[in-house]
Order: sequence, then C-alpha cells, then structure tokens
Amino acid sequence: MSEAESGIIALYGDSPRMRMIDFFMSFPKNEFTVPELIEGIGMSKTTAYKEITKLKENNMITQPGNVGKSPTYKINLKSPIVYSMQKLVSHRSKKIATSQSKRNQRLNYLLKMYMGELQDQEVMLKTELKLVRTEIKSRTEKEIIAK
Repeated sequence: MSEAESGIIALYGDSPRMRMIDFFMSFPKNEFTVPELIEGIGMSKTTAYKEITKLKENNMITQPGNVGKSPTYKINLKSPIVYSMQKLVSHRSKKIATSQSKRNQRLNYLLKMYMGELQDQEVMLKTELKLVRTEIKSRTEKEIIAK
C-alpha cells in the first residue's frame, strides 16, 4: 500500500466504483456533476455514468440538485453501507495509528540508547584528546629544557 492510498481503496480494492466512493467520501459536503467526477477521479464518461447508476441504486449517493441541466451527486452519509464503510476505515486507521505509535516509541527508545552511547564515546574521546595534548605539551617542554 502506498502512503497516499486511502482507507477505502486499501480495504475494498482499486476499482472505478471504489475510487468514486473514495472521492465522494473525501468531500462529503460537496456536490459534483459527472464531468467534475470524471476530471477528479480520472475515468471514462461511460464508466462514470455506469458507476453513478449503481451507487444510486444502492442508495450510497443522492442527487440533491442540478448545475444548469447537469445533475449533481453527493455521498449519502445516512446510507447504512456508507456508514459501515466509514466505520471500517476508521477502525483500520486507529489500528495503523496505534501500530505506528508503538513503533515510534521503540524507535525513540533506540535513539535515546544510541545517543547515550555516542555521548559516552564523546566523553571518552575528549578525555583521550586531553591526555594526548598533555603528553605533547610535556614532551615539548622536556625537549626545550634538554636544548
């Protein structure tokens, strides 16, 4: 599943009907004409009209009005089918969020552990550097005195 894939597509497959439902669910308050759906979803006119008919038959979309002579359509949020789909997508999203949260907690723990190790190494390297500088200074002073 790609990051941009919606819950509807992930759960129900990437068919023209599911893309149309996903589009409507993405804009639940908006009404669309068929040309707008064709442009927004990227499907043929024939397929769009066929899917509109099926969605209307199943009471998943309504036809609330017209823009000129073109009818407009929107998702029917009162439809039991649409409601069930929304619930499943929501449940799936919560499971994914919980899983990602647990993963992020593990990653944060590992990051803190490695940061602690790096800080310890930094302290050791600074101590070694200080000892080397002290040794160089001591040898240089001995060489100056010997001359």
